[in-house]
Amino acid sequence: MKKNAIFLSLALVNSAYAVETPSFLDINDIKDAEFKCLGEVPNYSKADQKYVDILWDETLTYLKAYAHALTNGEESNCINSDEALFDSTEGGKKMCIMDRRDMKIMVKNIYQVINNPEKAKQCFGARRDVSWIYSPGGELEKNSPVAQWAKRTSFEDFFNTNVTNKEVRKIGQKFTKNFAKMVTGNEVKMPSSFPYDVSANALPNLWAAAGWFPMYGEESKRNDKNFDNIRGGYAYAEVFGHWGLLRIDEINGEKVGAEVGMTVQSVDTLYPYHNHAISEIYYNMRKPACAKQFKSFAVREDSPLVKTVKEDNKMRRVQFDASQANEASMWQAGSAEQDPLLYFHQNTIHAFDVDGSCEAKPEERAIVSVWARSNAHDKRNDYGTTLLCESAKNPGTPANRGEVIQCDLTKVKW
Repeated sequence: MKKNAIFLSLALVNSAYAVETPSFLDINDIKDAEFKCLGEVPNYSKADQKYVDILWDETLTYLKAYAHALTNGEESNCINSDEALFDSTEGGKKMCIMDRRDMKIMVKNIYQVINNPEKAKQCFGARRDVSWIYSPGGELEKNSPVAQWAKRTSFEDFFNTNVTNKEVRKIGQKFTKNFAKMVTGNEVKMPSSFPYDVSANALPNLWAAAGWFPMYGEESKRNDKNFDNIRGGYAYAEVFGHWGLLRIDEINGEKVGAEVGMTVQSVDTLYPYHNHAISEIYYNMRKPACAKQFKSFAVREDSPLVKTVKEDNKMRRVQFDASQANEASMWQAGSAEQDPLLYFHQNTIHAFDVDGSCEAKPEERAIVSVWARSNAHDKRNDYGTTLLCESAKNPGTPANRGEVIQCDLTKVKW
């Protein structure tokens, strides 16, 4: 598509995004909502503003579909809610995701944004001044005038300059080369609860210019417990949230805790067992190449399968036996077509195992997800840290399937 055509197709009037308030929300909370931005409000020249407007239009399109999906699961047994897997053990446990108060608040915040777009836009910026978020480069950037304008440092430069581990750098370079193929094409598919496509196929500028972070690439003590193929083959972008493009501190005087974005994980990888003090959700956006290609593990912190081995006033160290005979049955398959939505309560131990053996070109494929965390405003709990579990037998090393794993859970304050 030519650049002018992109500008014409996306130069929509913001008021067109205002949508009817669903009956389950209080119109008084939505109408004429007041916004307090997080950080300084960015200003742009007229020449730059046209690119920011494209990014804003695609952001609103994305958020509108996300809120609709969470509250309109076509195949769920819920009212005003999609259904989510929250624990993969004991045959899998599901719930109506909108039963959770944090999800209700996040959806309300999204409706406040899309029904007051001019006010919310004051808190929106391209974040070109942030040095630690990157452009995937390649075909995504070539097809996005916004990404070309943003001029972020590329994934290629990140892995060549910031990553010292040679194996991780090699994997990261392959990840970079194939990133566009991973997030576009017919294999990427929206779950049925979404009213329309919000993938890179439909929103090329948002996916190219949101600003991505390969969060495990650089050296850190945490990565002693990680796998090289995840360190080089995983990245996420945040659209709405404290680190994203749309940075809102308060709406109607209430703190905003939503962090909404997307993740990409290469196939043939095990995202290690981990946990964090903030609740998290994923919508799978990939058709599987074979049965049970995308498997998820999740166990709540209060499960009888989780044993406490150490405890103080800030942390509880626990172990889970992943060597037991029925361990394989504790992983549940999911995809865009089957059980696409996952919800992880605070301190849920979870992991993702992605099979690449059934892919014709595994280096070009990944699991792609719409992702969110909900309580980022609660600074009593360390929302920014993903805590990787470890081998109980060999502490400080990655926890593999088939052994006893050990995790440090945060003592959550409430």
